Amino acid sequence: MADETTEVLIVGGSMVGLAQALFLARQGIRPLLVERHAEISAHPRAQAASPRTMELLRALGLEDAVRARENPHAQYGDILQAESLTGAELGRFDGPFRHDPNDVGTTGWTLIGQDRLEPVLRERAEELGADIRFATEMTGFTQDADGVTAVLRDLGDGSEQTVRARYLVAADGSRAPIRTSLGIGRHGPGAFGRQMNIVFHADLDPYVAGRTFFLCFVSNPTVKGVLGKLGGADSDRWVLAPSLPPGADHSAYGTEDCVELVRAAVGVPDLPVAVESATSWEIAAWVADRFRSGRVLLAGDCAHVMPPTGGFGGNMGIQDAHNLAWKLARVLRGEAGPGLLDTYEQERAPVAEFTVDQGVIRYLQRSGLDEAAAARHRPETTVLFGHVYRSDAVIGEAGDDGTGVVEDPATPSGRPGTRAPHLPLVRQGKEIPLHDLLDGDFWLLAGPNGTAWQEPAATLGLSFHRVGTEELPEVVERFLARHGVQDTGAVLLRPDGFIAWRGTDLPENPAKSLMTILDTVLHRTAPQGLS
Repeated sequence: MADETTEVLIVGGSMVGLAQALFLARQGIRPLLVERHAEISAHPRAQAASPRTMELLRALGLEDAVRARENPHAQYGDILQAESLTGAELGRFDGPFRHDPNDVGTTGWTLIGQDRLEPVLRERAEELGADIRFATEMTGFTQDADGVTAVLRDLGDGSEQTVRARYLVAADGSRAPIRTSLGIGRHGPGAFGRQMNIVFHADLDPYVAGRTFFLCFVSNPTVKGVLGKLGGADSDRWVLAPSLPPGADHSAYGTEDCVELVRAAVGVPDLPVAVESATSWEIAAWVADRFRSGRVLLAGDCAHVMPPTGGFGGNMGIQDAHNLAWKLARVLRGEAGPGLLDTYEQERAPVAEFTVDQGVIRYLQRSGLDEAAAARHRPETTVLFGHVYRSDAVIGEAGDDGTGVVEDPATPSGRPGTRAPHLPLVRQGKEIPLHDLLDGDFWLLAGPNGTAWQEPAATLGLSFHRVGTEELPEVVERFLARHGVQDTGAVLLRPDGFIAWRGTDLPENPAKSLMTILDTVLHRTAPQGLS
């Protein structure tokens, strides 16, 4: 008999695991998360939260908290390229936009290191009831048809206990011991090299010389890497992320080696430098062959790894967690059939394949791309917002040939399986972006003459909004055009903001139609909500 039970056990407590705990807790599921390290890493690693990630966090009321902890130089936005901080400048280019210039998303990038974002996720997850235990490792697990039994070890006192969970989410990183133990392979280009992080203290203000930049890319015969400030205006805490050759590891670099790399990056041979810590990780590209094995589901780097170019990796993991959370919650509450969890891999694996390829293309651009790779390049907005899900949690339409993982979100089709186009709704006199409403519920959006949808939506427990109740005519026109419906039509939005179904106009029996649609999307074998 297990010492403890939980509905979901999460293994891994960095960005993806903490996001998984947060999204589940927001859905009313109290997960248990274990992380073998004693505390959150002090290394920034991922440097930005994408507009799609920020859209998900904004719906939870966390945008202000995240932006309040942005990197010290985030307000500068652009990126400096130079031989060294004191050497010749090679140019500048735009960093991630802090707003959405294409009016596709609700908000823009937030330039925040993983070391600053993770505490926000952890704090809110714990406030919502998640049980998060650092300095605790899972030493083994078994699974059966009904759940997972895991052995946990407290690394403080060495004590062990068994935990019984209905599901296990593996968020244990790119080394992926859980995935490996399950015999799940991976495929893709493989490793390109390693990246090291050196956190150090030095007075660089005289060499910054009043210039403004978010990051400084340095390139000279001794070091190629990225410099960024970690502390506030009065801090001397910085990070240097130099590239290492394949097969190299930070353990081969002593303190003096790190000091010399920092000095070369700054361009000052006798610069006083105090190294705080150093670590490294593999730059690689691959996707797991499967995202699920029975009661175990993979998320983040144990499911897919991509080069850091584009900032897609960690953000993809957070979006994995969001996709999985609403599905797990509904299955655990008995509101959906277990088959709903099969749609996690159906949806996220093709998106991972596509995004890994986009990260590789951007990584290889520095050395030149062949024509075939260059032709596959897609704009950032498409990579972030243009995903097309084809799964058993989407009611497909005739005419969809089943090809194409993405579409251009600037010219949305509104078809099922795509993210609902951004829309400035008005509720009780206040303008609210559509995706701000998506905080765990299914929503039915109806056209201006779609009043007949309201009662069946309420009976089935759906949130409802009739576009045109308070919106201006141009917003109504935008809704109808972008979602491809008539004024009596409606669209069903999933908790992740993707369109599950659309009806171009009002059917003969909207209550019966809606019930059938919801049962299909949620994999329910018997109708619920209406007799």
